[in-house]
Amino acid sequence: MTALAAHGGPKTMDIPGPHYRWPIIDPSLERAVSDQMHRSLSDRDARGIIGEYEAAFAHFVGTPYAISFSSGTSAIHAMSRIAGLRPGDAVLAPAYTFLATASPFAYDGVEVIFADADDHGNVTADSLAAKLAPNVRAVIVTHMWGNPCPMDEIVAFCRSHDLLLFEDCSHAHFASWGGSRVGTFGDMAVFSTNQKAITTGEGGVLVTSNDRYRELALLYGHYNKRCLSEIDSSAEYYPFAFTGMGLKHRMTTLGAAIGLHQLAQADKIEARRRGVLSRVRQELADNPVVTPVLVPEDRGRHGLYVTGLRFCPEAATVTRDEFVALAVAEGATEVDAPGSTRDISGEPLFARRDSFAPWKPEQVAAAALPGVRSFQDVFLKIPIWGYEGDEELIEGYLAALNKVSGAVAR
Repeated sequence: MTALAAHGGPKTMDIPGPHYRWPIIDPSLERAVSDQMHRSLSDRDARGIIGEYEAAFAHFVGTPYAISFSSGTSAIHAMSRIAGLRPGDAVLAPAYTFLATASPFAYDGVEVIFADADDHGNVTADSLAAKLAPNVRAVIVTHMWGNPCPMDEIVAFCRSHDLLLFEDCSHAHFASWGGSRVGTFGDMAVFSTNQKAITTGEGGVLVTSNDRYRELALLYGHYNKRCLSEIDSSAEYYPFAFTGMGLKHRMTTLGAAIGLHQLAQADKIEARRRGVLSRVRQELADNPVVTPVLVPEDRGRHGLYVTGLRFCPEAATVTRDEFVALAVAEGATEVDAPGSTRDISGEPLFARRDSFAPWKPEQVAAAALPGVRSFQDVFLKIPIWGYEGDEELIEGYLAALNKVSGAVAR
């Protein structure tokens, strides 16, 4: 066996970075952005590119309404306000997630109660039920790393306890569960459109099938012209149309142009990325050290954000972090043990007692979350490449993972 690069052997791959580029910047995308620059750099209503993008996104997800925001975080904040959550209320949320799933609720003084994770990093009906408290009014789930949550049981749980259901679909643009697209199960859902499978560069979208929620989303993200023209003048909240609810979270027209171009290519994007995921699944099937973390295909379809891998410590002579370092030394620099997405339950923003004073945190012990600990301690990820010219990268990463695995396997 060839020696590992970290031990003096040759690198498996020596390709200059970056090793992941997205979106595909080609003449058609450049033309779409350039055309929009000449058309409008700022839209105050939905008559232009913003409305076109929102209509296309609603069609993509399969919901009647989509409202654009400047970020997924601001859209989740709007979701909290639309639901009428206030200090004293609580929301059940995943402990293993990116902080923005829960931080907007904490910002408003809503208590965040964290639930444990299954072996895909997701909450389940049982893990939510274990944390149910009298003041819980809503549940938010995140489809982690593209794997959809078990939504049939979660929907049933929320209905049985009369709880609102929110979906954070930031990792899951192409995901489905039981044949239904994620984002269609809850009362509202949010998609981040940063560097995700569908991107606008920076942005977010709130989707819903509820007329009232749609109009309130306008008030919490927009104001004046758009609200005055689109909100029912007989609604009790119409007097706020001119001012909105005090904030502006409009996305940029150039971002909408990128997003509209992406949505027009959605079938092609999905086919390419799903093919890459299938190849990784197949070629790592017999690897004893790292295995893909994917929900069974007969239950759900992956969202095509990244490929999650489970490191099997019992099968290796090194730790997870040592394995990552060895793979990076082979030239596979995007092999990653994520640090920003992790157990957030012990963060001061959430672990305080005084919900009105986030600047005066009280450190408390992190929740007892054995599923979260066992998942995050062995998880790592690689990209799902979207360019047709990325074949050399795909081959190199698979070769590097298999080489390192072969060298460290017990």
